[in-house]
Amino acid sequence: MPYEQTEKAWDRFEADIKNLAGELKSHYRGAADEKAAAELNRSLEQLRQAADTVFRSLESATKDPQVRERTKQTARSFGSAVAETFRDLSDEIDKAVRKTAERK
Repeated sequence: MPYEQTEKAWDRFEADIKNLAGELKSHYRGAADEKAAAELNRSLEQLRQAADTVFRSLESATKDPQVRERTKQTARSFGSAVAETFRDLSDEIDKAVRKTAERK
């Protein structure tokens, strides 16, 4: 029974992260100007730094080499997901900036 609760919690976390990424993309698309987009970029960078700190803490919290390796792998996966999100958002910003420049 406890394993099922843990699995449900991780499934919920995964769904929440995906929803958050979608909402962030939506905010980028709706950013009225470069200042708003830059503010969102700063927030995402802070999130990345906080996650990096968490993973480093987890890595140093155990002596088990398998757990340490799994923590590193998870951190890399998270970093890749954040990087891909940044690339997607960057593309959206570029499009928005081009549209704004074309209107002027």
